Amino acid sequence: MIALVLSVLALCVTALNLLLSYGIIRRLRADQDRNAGDPRAGVRIALPSGSPTLVGFFSPGCGACEDLLPAFTDAARAHPGGTEKVTAVVVEVDPESDSRTYLNALSPVARVLRVPLNSPWISAFQVDGFPRVHALTEDGALRWSALGPADLERRLAG
Repeated sequence: MIALVLSVLALCVTALNLLLSYGIIRRLRADQDRNAGDPRAGVRIALPSGSPTLVGFFSPGCGACEDLLPAFTDAARAHPGGTEKVTAVVVEVDPESDSRTYLNALSPVARVLRVPLNSPWISAFQVDGFPRVHALTEDGALRWSALGPADLERRLAG
């Protein structure tokens, strides 16, 4: 008799777990569908208006970021509109990291922002790794993204 009660109880708990999982999955899919196609969906960030804007994400201590830094600064110098149209976001993943190298290199060619990892800039552009470069159209829509120096040069050339 006890085995029968425990079996029914386990079946009820399993059914409840499946029902809750189904609801969570539906909610996640609805959020994903609502935000599909726009990397900045749901988060408003003030960007310069006008010609396409270049936004680069860097993190101190990141080897790939150091590799991309010269290509990004060259692209920023050549970008139409100058420093008003280029934003460099230095993400301080580790509070102990030294971001002076990035600030010194990027300040002459871009508006530089120092932000923590939980910044709205990270969620707005769905940055999941560093470095990352986004080009935006005049109305703020994503035109393209680049992940490294070769990818950036290819995107700028074509």
